[in-house]
Amino acid sequence: MAKVLRILTIEDKKDEEILRRKSLPVKEEEFNTKEFNEFLNNLLETAKQSSEPAGGIAANQVGVNKNVFYLLNYDTNIWELFINPIVEPEGFTKMSIEESCLSVPNREEKVLRYKKVKITYQDREGNKQTKKFNDLNAITVQHEKDHLDGILFIDRI
Repeated sequence: MAKVLRILTIEDKKDEEILRRKSLPVKEEEFNTKEFNEFLNNLLETAKQSSEPAGGIAANQVGVNKNVFYLLNYDTNIWELFINPIVEPEGFTKMSIEESCLSVPNREEKVLRYKKVKITYQDREGNKQTKKFNDLNAITVQHEKDHLDGILFIDRI
C-alpha cells in the first residue's frame, strides 16, 4: 500500500538546499525494481493526498534526488509519469499564468513560459516516449522539469 511522503518546503533551510539540487538520472538497472516502483507509488500518493491541490510533483520535493515527476493531465484528469525527461519548446509563443507550488507555500506569482512543449522521457518500464503538450499542461511540465534542475518558480519571476 502506497504511503504519503513528507513534502519539502523552502520554509526549512535544509529542505531548500535539497530542493535546489540538480536531480540525477534514473539508471537502467533501477527500472522495474521493487524499491523504485514503491517510490513511484508513494510519490503519486503524496501528490494525490497533498493538503493543497497538486498539478504535479517532482521526486526532489520529497527528498529523492531522481529525475522523476508526475503531471496531472488537465485534459484527461489522469496522472502521468515522466522519468529522465527532456523538455523542448515547440515554437516561440509564451504565456504567463499564476503558478503555485507545494514546496513554496502561500505564494502565487505569474511566470512566463512556453505555450507548447515536447517532452521525451522514459515510462515506468524504461521505454522511451515522446509527447507534446500545450497551455496549462505545457506550463506544468516546465514547472516540474525546473524542479529536477533545482529551479523553483519564484526564481523565474
